[in-house]
Amino acid sequence: MINPYKSDQKGTKTSIIQALRMHGSMPRIKLTKVTELSRATISSTISELMDCKLVQETEKAPSTGGRPAISLELVPGSPGIMGADLDNQVWTLGVFDLLGNVIHLTKIPVSSPLPEIAIQELTEQTEKFVKELKIGIIQLFGLGVPGLVDTRRGIIKSASDLGWSNVEIEDMVSKKLGWPTIAINRHRARGLAECRFGSGSSYKHMIYVGVGSGIAAGIFNDRQLVSGSFGGAGELGHITVEPDGPVCPCGNNGCLHLYSTASAIEQEARRQLRSGQEDSVLNRVIAGNDLQILQAKDVCLAADQGDALALRIINRAATYLGIALANVVNLLNPEAIILGGSIPSMCSTYVQTASKVMKQRSMLALSAGIAVDTAVLPEIGGALGAINFALDQHFSFTMIQ
Repeated sequence: MINPYKSDQKGTKTSIIQALRMHGSMPRIKLTKVTELSRATISSTISELMDCKLVQETEKAPSTGGRPAISLELVPGSPGIMGADLDNQVWTLGVFDLLGNVIHLTKIPVSSPLPEIAIQELTEQTEKFVKELKIGIIQLFGLGVPGLVDTRRGIIKSASDLGWSNVEIEDMVSKKLGWPTIAINRHRARGLAECRFGSGSSYKHMIYVGVGSGIAAGIFNDRQLVSGSFGGAGELGHITVEPDGPVCPCGNNGCLHLYSTASAIEQEARRQLRSGQEDSVLNRVIAGNDLQILQAKDVCLAADQGDALALRIINRAATYLGIALANVVNLLNPEAIILGGSIPSMCSTYVQTASKVMKQRSMLALSAGIAVDTAVLPEIGGALGAINFALDQHFSFTMIQ
């Protein structure tokens, strides 16, 4: 009798699972090309993977009619994998199968901005979470975190919004959990999730741009994340859009971060309201003239409802982003731009203006056919993308218990 969990000779099981995980279902002939394994090896290894209920056959009807082709795919509900995403002082912790389906999801509020406390609260709840699960878990942890992440060393070099600098995030989490831990910028993680499972799944060359408390991009060339020399490729929020602008937390002047993020929208709204020059629904949001309670979501909602002041504020922020996107289009020639994060998800005006300005200011030949979509995995994208980033680099069949 075949032991389905015998050693993975020459990594063939790993190669097949990775191919089906990254590229989706495919017939045997395509699998031989993707993995560069022989037909005989594919046949024998698939039999073993089917015996252990990790791979199954499925019929995929061809678009031109005729007999359905038999494809191979991973079995839903396969061993669980865990990832977490930190955003607005809340960890989103998720358990997924190898197809990206959500098995369990929970939220973990963070009581302190100190990295040690944020990590402690995550790991304590993760340990409790694992004990309650009734499925096998691959012992590999993915983290989507704010800031500039050195993915070679597992360090958050800087996260200015949190005041974090040189945080050894991978080592700190790994020591507490006892699992290998891989960290990536949360927006690049969300971009990877959108590329594999969401709005970008039909494109080979796309740019994901996340806009919330900060701005960062994930660049995907032939569906592969472009990381740069140490994982920092895509820091769109820190390109200069106003050479004589104010100082950014990163130390530069006039960064896009200062004009197009949630905090920039809030500051501009408060400045405009403080002048008191016109009536606006935003005045009714403020209780007792406390401008600090005004949030970006209030301005976004008012803009989508047609409020003149809110429209002016949102259009200003989105125009700066559109200029930056035009530069990205001219430089990288993507098929699509996916806008994610809190601001695009709640403000159609912001998305429309940014898209319009991008097309006006980029080369017509490059932007004419470009698609601009919004993310469809806002809640789970960071955790899902982080664990896929970890699996891409470190998965081995021997991890499946």
